[in-house]
Amino acid sequence: MKKFVLIGGMSLSLMAIAAVIVFRTIAAKESLERLGAQVSPKAAKSLQEKIDAIKNANETSSHTRAPTRIEISEIELESYLLFSLKNDIPAQIDSAEVQLGPDTVALDTQITFGPNSTGNPMVDSLIGGTHNLFLKGKLVAEQSRGKFDLQEIHVDGIPVPNILIQALFKKYVKPKYPEADLNEPFDLPWGIQELRLEPGKASVIY
Repeated sequence: MKKFVLIGGMSLSLMAIAAVIVFRTIAAKESLERLGAQVSPKAAKSLQEKIDAIKNANETSSHTRAPTRIEISEIELESYLLFSLKNDIPAQIDSAEVQLGPDTVALDTQITFGPNSTGNPMVDSLIGGTHNLFLKGKLVAEQSRGKFDLQEIHVDGIPVPNILIQALFKKYVKPKYPEADLNEPFDLPWGIQELRLEPGKASVIY
């Protein structure tokens, strides 16, 4: 059980990153068909350009600017996770499937922890190897405020009890994201007013 708790703690870091992805992978006005339904470096690069574009829009926009609505897809999110964030995650992401639903985001992934992933030989011996992780949470974001609730984590098909989530979050996520809090709403970045999660896509209004 200790092994699964440790892996679950590391997976919480991944979920925190996934939550950040939802806000930072902002789509521009080009259609999703132009990206194609494939995970690729091209799609990840395109999202980075879109992130920069929305940042610039927020910095230069006037108060009279009409709200803009754009969309992102699951493929785009997967591409950004696999190619753009690989150096920010303390493990190798072998595969990733992002699942968007009504007010929910889930990540089904296979991840490999190397022999020196954490720098702690004892921890590395426990979590080393390849594991399947599934993480799911509810995300509601409107009126420039958001609330994320982590609902479940499974490690190799075994659920991590909810009673451990807060403790794991504090131990593994808070040191890297000090402002993160599972219980508190947060301000949406870059002038985003609303984020709507639907089956297969997320709509952003800013």
